[in-house]
Amino acid sequence: MALKFDILATDGQARAGVLRTSHGNILTPTITTNFTPALLRSGLSPGETNLVGTQLILVNVFHSYIAGVQSIHQELGWNGPVVSDSGGFQMVSLADRAKVHWRGVRFFWNDKWYNFIPEEIIQLQKDMGVDIIMPLDRVTPVLARNPLLFWNSVLTTMRWFNRSYKLAPHHTFYIVQGGLNYLARRLSLWDANRRLSNGTPGVAIGGLAGGEDRQAMYQMVRFCTDRLPASKPRHLFGVGTPVDLLECIERGVDIFDCVAHTREARHSRVWTANGVFELKYMRHADDHTTIETSCDCPACSQGITRADLIRDISHYSRSDSDERKERRMQAWHHCMLHNIRFVAKLMEQSRRAIQAGEFQKFKQEFLEHFQAK
Repeated sequence: MALKFDILATDGQARAGVLRTSHGNILTPTITTNFTPALLRSGLSPGETNLVGTQLILVNVFHSYIAGVQSIHQELGWNGPVVSDSGGFQMVSLADRAKVHWRGVRFFWNDKWYNFIPEEIIQLQKDMGVDIIMPLDRVTPVLARNPLLFWNSVLTTMRWFNRSYKLAPHHTFYIVQGGLNYLARRLSLWDANRRLSNGTPGVAIGGLAGGEDRQAMYQMVRFCTDRLPASKPRHLFGVGTPVDLLECIERGVDIFDCVAHTREARHSRVWTANGVFELKYMRHADDHTTIETSCDCPACSQGITRADLIRDISHYSRSDSDERKERRMQAWHHCMLHNIRFVAKLMEQSRRAIQAGEFQKFKQEFLEHFQAK
């Protein structure tokens, strides 16, 4: 079925909506859990994330392509909606192994060259059963100083989209590029609006969250959402800290994807309403409270304490026994599920606040406690 988006409530620019897909409805605002190779290696399963509130998972098109994935739902054992990244981010993360040309981009990986062609990337996602398809886009580091690079990213993204979107017109989002260059963004937004008015089901804002000043990012997000149609869902790439989520919900973003909450957990940092708590300091070894008393994640619900987690995580050594390594992995597992539950609950609270017309009050109260330290 074609993607369908309905807005259920607004509060200023913040929106609560529902995006209907072939694999279920997504209540927005929401954030994905990104099943990157690192997360897959951790042993976390999509089914577990579903139990703590994940509605939508993101998969990496680059690694799916290399692995030869046929059906992403079967591969992951997941029945819900799936979005894929575009493959464009690898032009930054694998910049020393990438060669961009007019037809697409080549990546050197594991002693072999791989060609990413716009048409083939959309066909790959379509064949895998991806619900929200992201086309190959030309990504430029946001801190680049040459403005011509941002114009090139916009023009190349426009050209590649024009070549490929017809392969899956009812599922393919348009990606707005341009970094912090307002003129380049205007051109990209002009083309985005042209596409959206002709049936493109949604839009993603790319080219941000790459180390720039946060206020500059927020201003560019607002610049984009102010110029996009209200009737289409808006996805923001690479943003996922609690503060950034609330700031960008306030500016009209509906869907986020980020690895921050799971990556932080794998580094023993858990998110709570009172800020970030680091589970690696032995001065907290006698703290027998749960990560967060109001949390309903598996660790908190089972009464697993901070002291338990610190004991299992601390004193890492390569010579540890298999049993100790297993306990540490299980502790990180609990931390990841806690952080996933934390951001899922933050999205749920945001939706309720928007529907009640109290988002500003909710945001202010949350940030006062979260940033208190």
